[in-house]
Amino acid sequence: MKILFGISDTQECYNAIKFAIKLAHSLKEVRFTLLHVSMEVFIYSESGMMDYGQTEALEEEKAKALLKQFEEAFKKENIECESVLKSGDLIDVVLDMAKDYDLLLIGASESNLLYRLFISHQNSLVEQSSIPVVIAK
Repeated sequence: MKILFGISDTQECYNAIKFAIKLAHSLKEVRFTLLHVSMEVFIYSESGMMDYGQTEALEEEKAKALLKQFEEAFKKENIECESVLKSGDLIDVVLDMAKDYDLLLIGASESNLLYRLFISHQNSLVEQSSIPVVIAK
């Protein structure tokens, strides 16, 4: 089974690792792809003196460190995985990649009910995905 695990730097996503590991141990053959989608960096500065390239590089470093952290958790449990870092619209990128997988795993939305109802990407992924979606708490 090929599982696409959309990761972010949220507590809910860290909690979802536990579920992913249990799931992996319950399946005979499983391969995870850890996907982090960085939003494109837009800088609005009053002084106009910010270095776009430096800001983008810093965001990329953070994203790579996050992927490495998740990857190490899987490797510690002898679970095969690969990491993918993409940038762009989260929904578009995830749905495009999901076409090649059997299951999409995401962490539960991190905020209050109002946020989950009106802003969360989670709802869009569930509604638009062509494959089953598991939302781990």
